[in-house]
Amino acid sequence: MADFAWNGIGLAAPPGWEPSAIERDGLFLADSLGPVCELKWNRVQGTFSFDKHLRKLTKGNREAVVSVADSAETPAAWAGAVDRLARSGLRAKSFLWRADGSRGLGAALHHPGTGLACLIQFFIRTEADEPRAAEVLATLRDFTGGKTVPWAMFGLAARVPADFVLDTFSFRPGHYRVAWWRPASGKPGGRVPAGKGPGTHLDFERFAPASVLLKGTTLEAWCRERLAHAPPKFVAVDNGPGRVAWRGAAKTSLLRKALRREIKTCGRAWTPDAGNAVLAVTAEGTAPLAESTFNDICGSFTLVPEETA
Repeated sequence: MADFAWNGIGLAAPPGWEPSAIERDGLFLADSLGPVCELKWNRVQGTFSFDKHLRKLTKGNREAVVSVADSAETPAAWAGAVDRLARSGLRAKSFLWRADGSRGLGAALHHPGTGLACLIQFFIRTEADEPRAAEVLATLRDFTGGKTVPWAMFGLAARVPADFVLDTFSFRPGHYRVAWWRPASGKPGGRVPAGKGPGTHLDFERFAPASVLLKGTTLEAWCRERLAHAPPKFVAVDNGPGRVAWRGAAKTSLLRKALRREIKTCGRAWTPDAGNAVLAVTAEGTAPLAESTFNDICGSFTLVPEETA
């Protein structure tokens, strides 16, 4: 089983299941034959209506027939998975759907403690798919209750402080980037959109293949040219074997200092022993990260071995 974690939600999937589409609050998995799992979520305040969320399934597909699954219609393995989720604090209501000769099995989920509202559905081709769907359902986790939140996607894994929110992301051949944002107030979810106004940008980047990218240049020179938040020319870079690091002021003046608008920057880039890649973590903004916190973040950013990715 491969672990996927994205924007506060995680699950484990069988070999051959890969992300086919990623949204800020959505994840679609597919195998060689087509879609196998769809997951969508958000955070709600106040009361939660299972019926309202089930109606969302048919909003974009009027041909789908959706019905709440009773105990006689629910496979034993699926019922067991729902019970396991209930013990972790997730309330669930299972449903069945049919459309255009296809059928599916899913659940609407709600965690009263965190406000998570989630819809997960599996595309069932044969009866053998039902226990597999139940196995995946049982691994669903809500990660928003801790001090840090994990993310794991396309062979990368890391953890971010829980007060950061997902900003932008891109998974292109040779370059993966996941950017997070924390407003200076430390309270995400206000009127200012993620990434706007005073605050801190936290970027994770992976470049490959390192053997080609670094040919004829140094890691420091390459970082100054290629990173989204590269070290400014006037900031000294500490060089070590296969790694560089920096910390300083990216934008400063007497006026900025007086207005507390000085832009601080810190970063680290390195070439792991395996994987032929360059990994980089940068943090830049008006509310700098403590050095110990930044070190913990960098230490969490790793390449996941292929056999478990």
